[in-house]
Amino acid sequence: MIHWRGGALHEGGVRLDIGSPAFRYGAGFFETILWNGQGPSRLDAHLARLQASLDHFGLMAEPVDYPAVIAEVVRANGLAGRQARVNIIVPLEDEDAAMAPLVTAAPYDPPAPDRTYSLRLAPPATLGSLALHKSMNYMLCYLERRAARALGEDDAVLTQPGGIVTEATTAALLFGDGDCFCTPTGGCRLPSTTLAAVRELLPVRDCTVRAGELRAFRHAYLLNSLQGMRPVTVIGSHAFTPDFATCERCNPVLLGT
Repeated sequence: MIHWRGGALHEGGVRLDIGSPAFRYGAGFFETILWNGQGPSRLDAHLARLQASLDHFGLMAEPVDYPAVIAEVVRANGLAGRQARVNIIVPLEDEDAAMAPLVTAAPYDPPAPDRTYSLRLAPPATLGSLALHKSMNYMLCYLERRAARALGEDDAVLTQPGGIVTEATTAALLFGDGDCFCTPTGGCRLPSTTLAAVRELLPVRDCTVRAGELRAFRHAYLLNSLQGMRPVTVIGSHAFTPDFATCERCNPVLLGT
């Protein structure tokens, strides 16, 4: 894989100092962006979220012309004419210097139009305020998703004590009946760029959702930057009717296709 860093393209792996915070603690941030075949989808929203995290922790990153660099990396990997997964990764290597971002691009095959998702309910875990940021320290999400996939599920739904539902490990959640929609707000969760875009398309309200209340909803959806809006058929023991029509209405805007 060819990646960009420090003003140039590089092939192969990335070197990290073993004494750096990025290597020792997973300190840093990342964004995952869809290259829709023509350009990076909703790039400004991702860069705003990344900058908000840097500002919150008093960190600085080297300036990058991301539209130009992303296009360069996509072309270098032979992906310009198809969908691809682009990652901006900003590791914290030197606490006294600006962080040096790197940009990667990899092939991405979108899900079939009739694809639905089944989710495992993860056991309750207390998430701190770091969950509000897309940090490189993603161990809880990784482990819960791995456990879900080992059981044949697609992803895991994170819950807090009291059974409060927050989000999936890779996506925001939305529930509804086809006309009215609500998104879980309990606990700490990542500000979803895709959910923010959906709010401009659908009447979404914020609500507290508990695991025992999932049966009250007819439809459930996963929302993230690569997949857009996708129907969920199962969360734990609760079944939902897939709502393809709403997804099809929103996805051209969410994915820029």
